[in-house]
Amino acid sequence: MAPLNVTLKQIRAFVAAADTGSLTTAAVVVNSTQSSLSVLIRELEEAIGLRLFDRTTRKLVLTEAGQEYLVHAQRILIEVEHAHLSTTELVERKRGRVVIAAPPIMAAALLPEIIADYHRSYPNISIVVEDMPPAEIVPAVASGQIDCGIGVFGDTPDGVKAVAVLKERMLIIAKAGNPLLARPTLRWSDLRGQPVVAIKGGAQIRREVDVRLRLARITEEPVIEVRQMLTVLGMVSAGLGVAVWPSWASMFLAPFGVEGRPLADAAPQLDVAVVTPSSRGLSPAATSFHAMLTANIGRVVAEVEPSA
Repeated sequence: MAPLNVTLKQIRAFVAAADTGSLTTAAVVVNSTQSSLSVLIRELEEAIGLRLFDRTTRKLVLTEAGQEYLVHAQRILIEVEHAHLSTTELVERKRGRVVIAAPPIMAAALLPEIIADYHRSYPNISIVVEDMPPAEIVPAVASGQIDCGIGVFGDTPDGVKAVAVLKERMLIIAKAGNPLLARPTLRWSDLRGQPVVAIKGGAQIRREVDVRLRLARITEEPVIEVRQMLTVLGMVSAGLGVAVWPSWASMFLAPFGVEGRPLADAAPQLDVAVVTPSSRGLSPAATSFHAMLTANIGRVVAEVEPSA
């Protein structure tokens, strides 16, 4: 079957003529001339192979086929209008949806203030936060399941674009009262003989800590390995060891009875980056959120982390 060559102008002309029963009146409704309107309706009839009107000297009367076609033509115009309004609202950010991914601690510490600022500017855009490990964030962003993600990813992974937004300063944390905390400064060598609690697996911070410990000639393996940062905090709170902790997450230390001290030598400074898909553009809502996130994350970190 050959494709129909029907235009919206023809459909609008037909609906206007059907509603008014007059070519003269319909021409005024669609801001056209009577002759142009007549041509449009004739072209529509030829395209679909049906006569839509019985024409009399006084008025237009829909044929049976015309009555049937009118129902669908009106529905088409309604859907087109809805599509136009919907797209306009998205472009103007009157509504929409943004899905962002972050590691759980980062999602709890850094995103709430930025999301609150965003909601004040765009109250009708919904935000979905997927809290997941960095290793799961990249494939989710690359595949389009997530609009943007934030975390420590190392070298820019395939399938995403990365924008570095801050350097992650690290602290040594221990249970309050630990003699280690009484030292005026802490160095990597001070961890010799200390039980260390560490993140398990190939996380960027674990690789960095392992390198620093080897450089300090510390060969002991961590006494406890866990998958989640909050679990690290629980273990340290129980006095089971010391750990390396990001300074931007210092707000969580006091409730657990844990204290942190900056390292005086060669502390890890890892890039925290925001990643977006490299193969597609962002929606208007996601574009505005990405801009607010990258512009404000440094300020939020400065507010929550202790001074060096």
